[in-house]
Amino acid sequence: MSEFTADAGLPADSDLETKAEGLMENGDLEEAVKLLSPVCANSGSAPLHMLLGIALFQQQKYEAAVRHFAAVLSVEPSRGDAKAMLKKASGNAVSRVDVFVPTLALFDRSSLLSESRISPGTLPGKHLPSRYRGWLGTASMFTGHCVGWLGSMLMNGLTNLWGRVAGYQDEIWTNWYRRSIFRGVLTLAYMREKLHSNNLHSTYPPGTLIGFQTTGLKPPQGARYYRTTDGSWNNLNNPKEGAAGTRFLRNIDVASIEIDPNHYLMDPNPREVSRKLLTRDGPMKEVPFLNLLAAAWIQFENHDWVSHGEVLQKDFHEIPLQTDDPIRRLYRQANMFVGKTQPDPTRKDAGEPAPITFINEVTHWWDASQLYGSDQVTADRLRSGRAGKLQLDVDGMLPLTPDGVEDTGFVRNWWVGLAMLHTLFAREHNAICDYLKVSYPYWDDNRLYHVARLINAAVMAKIHTVEWTPAILPNPILTQGLHANWFGIATNLFKTGKHRKTLADINISNPELGGVVGNPIDKHGQPFGLTEEFVEVYRLHSLMPEVLAIRRLNSASNINEIPVADTRQAGSAGITGKYSMADLFFSFGQQHPGQLVLNNFPPFMQEISIPGNPMLDLGAVDILRARERGVPRYNAFRRHLGLKPIRTFEDLTTDTMQLTELKTLYGDNAEDVEKLDLLIGTLAECDDNRPDKCGFGETLLQIFILNATRRLQADRFYTDFYNEQTYTREGLQWIDNVDMKSVILRHLPELADTGLANVRNAFEPWDDVERLDAERHPLRAYDKQLGDDPWTGDKYRDPSFG
Repeated sequence: MSEFTADAGLPADSDLETKAEGLMENGDLEEAVKLLSPVCANSGSAPLHMLLGIALFQQQKYEAAVRHFAAVLSVEPSRGDAKAMLKKASGNAVSRVDVFVPTLALFDRSSLLSESRISPGTLPGKHLPSRYRGWLGTASMFTGHCVGWLGSMLMNGLTNLWGRVAGYQDEIWTNWYRRSIFRGVLTLAYMREKLHSNNLHSTYPPGTLIGFQTTGLKPPQGARYYRTTDGSWNNLNNPKEGAAGTRFLRNIDVASIEIDPNHYLMDPNPREVSRKLLTRDGPMKEVPFLNLLAAAWIQFENHDWVSHGEVLQKDFHEIPLQTDDPIRRLYRQANMFVGKTQPDPTRKDAGEPAPITFINEVTHWWDASQLYGSDQVTADRLRSGRAGKLQLDVDGMLPLTPDGVEDTGFVRNWWVGLAMLHTLFAREHNAICDYLKVSYPYWDDNRLYHVARLINAAVMAKIHTVEWTPAILPNPILTQGLHANWFGIATNLFKTGKHRKTLADINISNPELGGVVGNPIDKHGQPFGLTEEFVEVYRLHSLMPEVLAIRRLNSASNINEIPVADTRQAGSAGITGKYSMADLFFSFGQQHPGQLVLNNFPPFMQEISIPGNPMLDLGAVDILRARERGVPRYNAFRRHLGLKPIRTFEDLTTDTMQLTELKTLYGDNAEDVEKLDLLIGTLAECDDNRPDKCGFGETLLQIFILNATRRLQADRFYTDFYNEQTYTREGLQWIDNVDMKSVILRHLPELADTGLANVRNAFEPWDDVERLDAERHPLRAYDKQLGDDPWTGDKYRDPSFG
């Protein structure tokens, strides 16, 4: 410890250090800065500069903190903690993570309870004329209804009979993936129907409309044939069903939701759970059959579906930090502060069925709200006002906000991976507008915009259904089931590749045989809305790497490693300004995401800075949120979903180190197993308990298979209104012809000569080799779209796109 005294009359450095540390541990950062600043301004020792840098960092004064960490390194150039903090503070300063993006705002009761009204002229007035079917079209429709009626009786009977006779569980785990494809699909269908019957629950009082709307409201002009910005009027009789600003629903009986005292929230300590069971152990464990676009994609889609909004800024959960916690030692703080989830301001004084409810900031529908916005002000700002298009600059990039972030429909938790996908699908929207303008030159800006939005949203839904989900779950039974969701079993049996159409020439009116899309709506007796349980199963942070390996196009060398943390918020525009979109997509196509297993959580997310909070462990937050929002813990969650609970931790995993940590944190008795957190349990499900070739285990899969269908089947724009009159014939053709690869190549044609040309599914690794490896490309082993044997050794290239 240096005894250097900066100025006469000031205490020695050791005394200053002790006093400053005491102030910081008590949370009095302002006094600590006042104490240390005069000394450090006149030189000061390395320990004092380090303390002042830490205090300024905690005040989110990152540029000032950089100077003091640099001062430490000028004296002690090998000091590791100063190097790490300098890197972190520099990245935070460039990324401007102290700025709230979007602007800080909380839910307002009066706005949430206001009547759903759309200003005249917001939506196009007249709907599209229905084209005359002719006798052949009428006969095809009649045939489809008849076959569908017979098929429904057959499929329902067969599914129920098979499910009851064969069952779907062994001693603990499900067994559908150990059966033939046909029997496995029947088993999954039976499991899904059980979930439809038992796990759809509203959080609104019985007899009330969603959002406490008054009955008898008249749909606004155009709402029947076009999506509204806030998601209202999808159900013309329940106008705020699925709208932004309405409650999350539940997949468990609301009467069983437990609100526990604070000690339950900390049992066991979320930070300790994160440290011991989430912290990445050595190099990232990679998913060999996925590329990094898959990780960016799921966040892109999540932002379309769910957001609890900004957390409270003056009401915190306090997570105690253990004496050996490196965060406690470095930051001189005894607790980690986590802002509480905003409460639901629409709750009534009496008659509420659920003890706790929360509001979804965005629309619940699969409507591309992340691109277009969930409120009219945002939607209007993003439009160019010309030919239906979104605003892009002359280089085809999204314009920047004053905060330096790309301007789009949803910008919370922003990073460069999101910027890439938002830019790509903004370009796709504008390409659809150009395409429609050729066939409908008389359409005005408003009609072009709204029809293009319908088409673009369906493109995203199709990509997610038949490409992203099979890519992360490349199991042949699941792949068949997911393709059946979109196209139907009959189409999958008799058509391949570009010959498959969502609406077949004879479209069988049955969700299994004819596909969910384009067939009758079915909400299974409950209003549609995404659930708190849905939010929890999408905590997929382990997919993220620590750094991005950026490659120039077709260059295996000259790799520039950029910390993911430095690409957030304003840092994103710095990356897209330096590298072309083609370079970025090429790089993501060749990098792998992390496995969804224990001890594979990205370290930068365990000490991350966000607006309003300079030091947060997102792993601990993930644990805390499920407890805070009344989502059951692992075993209770499984019981609610009709699965069998584990009896001991040995049922879950055979990893001896993980078993030791589990028992140390949760206890070793039978009752202690019940304390196991949902996230930890799902990540701990080992390969022996996971379905074959699945990126995650069976517990998460229950919510996935339920919502993979429900997001489509409950939305009239994917069911009753998925037709030429709503989308146009050209729009339906666009959707049928598109996949993620074609979208990328349409806007980045220079990628046609990369490894992307070798793969059908753009979420697979873009391997530029003569023969693709089966372990890295498992989908090709049963991909009927190829039309021939994918294991001939011939290089597969499909130059058709656009």
